[in-house]
Amino acid sequence: MKSKAFWTLIFLSVIGPLSAQTAKFGKFNENEIAYAEVPYEPDASAVVLLDQGSSQFNGSVFETTYFVRIKILKETGKSYGDVRLRFYSGQRRTEEISGVRAEITSFVGGKANTEKVPNSAMFELETEGGYREYRITFPNVQVGSILEYSYKKTDKNIEFLDAWTFQNEIPTLYSHYQITMIPQLRYRTLGQGENFIKKAEKTESYGTYGYTLRNLYGFKEEPYMKNYRDYFDRVEFQLSQYAQGSEWVDLITSWEKLGDELIEIYRDKGYYRSGLIEREFLDLDLSADTQREIAKKAYYYLRDNFSIIGDDWIYPAQTLPQLLKAKSGSPTEMILAFMGLLKSAGITCEPIMIGSKGYGRTDIVPYPFLSQFDEILLLAELDGKKEFLDLNDRLAPFGYVDMDKHVKAGLYLQKEKSQLIPLEFKHNSNSVIVTDVTYLPDSGLITKNQIREYHYNGLKAAHVVESFEKSKTPLEKIFESEAETMKVLNVNAKDKLMENNFYSVSFDTQLEELKNEDLLIINPIKFSSYDENPFTAAYRVFPVDFEYATTETSTVNIMIPEGYELDDYPLAESLTIPGGYLAFTYQITVMKDRVVINSKFEIRKPFIPQQQYGALKYFMESVASKLHAPLVLKKIATP
Repeated sequence: MKSKAFWTLIFLSVIGPLSAQTAKFGKFNENEIAYAEVPYEPDASAVVLLDQGSSQFNGSVFETTYFVRIKILKETGKSYGDVRLRFYSGQRRTEEISGVRAEITSFVGGKANTEKVPNSAMFELETEGGYREYRITFPNVQVGSILEYSYKKTDKNIEFLDAWTFQNEIPTLYSHYQITMIPQLRYRTLGQGENFIKKAEKTESYGTYGYTLRNLYGFKEEPYMKNYRDYFDRVEFQLSQYAQGSEWVDLITSWEKLGDELIEIYRDKGYYRSGLIEREFLDLDLSADTQREIAKKAYYYLRDNFSIIGDDWIYPAQTLPQLLKAKSGSPTEMILAFMGLLKSAGITCEPIMIGSKGYGRTDIVPYPFLSQFDEILLLAELDGKKEFLDLNDRLAPFGYVDMDKHVKAGLYLQKEKSQLIPLEFKHNSNSVIVTDVTYLPDSGLITKNQIREYHYNGLKAAHVVESFEKSKTPLEKIFESEAETMKVLNVNAKDKLMENNFYSVSFDTQLEELKNEDLLIINPIKFSSYDENPFTAAYRVFPVDFEYATTETSTVNIMIPEGYELDDYPLAESLTIPGGYLAFTYQITVMKDRVVINSKFEIRKPFIPQQQYGALKYFMESVASKLHAPLVLKKIATP
């Protein structure tokens, strides 16, 4: 997007390297030597004592010097003696790592024993997608060992500078980053994360900016949070202006200009050429009474006749003619072809740039930073109503938008009028479970079950069934439990997503071990998604994200067999948590020949701050306990 002359001008105007102080190898204080447990994360197997980075401009490149100090606290922490430094090289060797040095210090009888990591244990290798790794293998790692390594990374890209992330996989006691700017370049600074906003220690002196955070939790997998990168504490920079003589030149001054540049890229690739689309699909009948029906025909034609391959990214690799010839393309290429097909049918339709969940941003910042976008979707006007469209999942019906794209806002692309717009995705993704329970003395406990999953819940179910069918695994395995000898029979799955927005599965179960029993202990609700509490950890680092509001309702009809009577049953209950994020109700109705149990689990606000974790944990444990509560039938005694 920038000319060679522009970058030559920038490179020639950059001044030489500036020195920056850093920690020194083998210089530990008494606290570091004695450190044995992280007070706020006592189960941590290792800890980052110090993580330090210093960046500066050096000639034609941006370089950062790193220094890391780690202490091993438990046997399981020894794995941190294998270090992998990933960087993007590509064909131009955009990034390079050099000057790697590593040492390990262990303490025996109060004396420090330092060993340098030999060159044979430090090497670089190629991975995939243009990436490379520098690997360091520390020798003789023991509990109590302190590992240290430093290296320099150079980057030829000075438009988007590498972000500094303060957290690590293990707790970090001290993370410091500083960057020295130069007068010829002006950058916009973007900080993210609750700790960074509220707790970061910031300094500025003669063009050198420093940022420090202390006592950070390690990031690790937590239930209902797959988008960790969106919540990391980090700071990054994008070039906004450069000096040209006595004048300042703006790179990206507005959303309109950024939008026009992206539209031009797509136009150069042919995706705005309606004539080519019309000739290619000359025999495709898109006639229909409504624009929505036309759009559905176009969607299903592309979904079912082209292969969707590769990952989402805002830049198409193929031109439109190449896509049409190959009959396959990336999600972005397919979406842009879909746009072209709709435009050729006279439907107003434009792309929207979004930063997908997990890409590293919780909210779009109010500056035209191109780096905050990684995927696209469409906004079409169908019969006077605006509708978001996507095309990256061959099981998804028309109108479904990938869940990772369900974000708060996006950049709507329109020539000279591009702007940020709010995004809202409306759907009713609920679950309905109906179970009929009967007892036959010669056969045991029999249940007939019908599960109906709506909208995105249904799409998830479709993918689960497809994965079982592809691996030739019987569908009965979906519902079988290792804890019981229950047989699962007669599984039947029906995909009604296209016609009615639901996916249904019916099946029977048989528990033969209850034949001819005087006392029947029945767990009535067996197939709820919430019958186990996933939140068992003592603390929570990240928020909880259930993705979207949903309701699961269960109705269980238990027939009281002849010769038996109801002996005991769970009581009705109603639960919620402060803020009204979740709610649960459990009701029971006793009749002469049957018992009916109704439960409802509601996710009203799917995003729950980590400060509510204690209340959430107790709520989910209470729900799981109630869903496992047994109902007891006993044989009527004969006088």
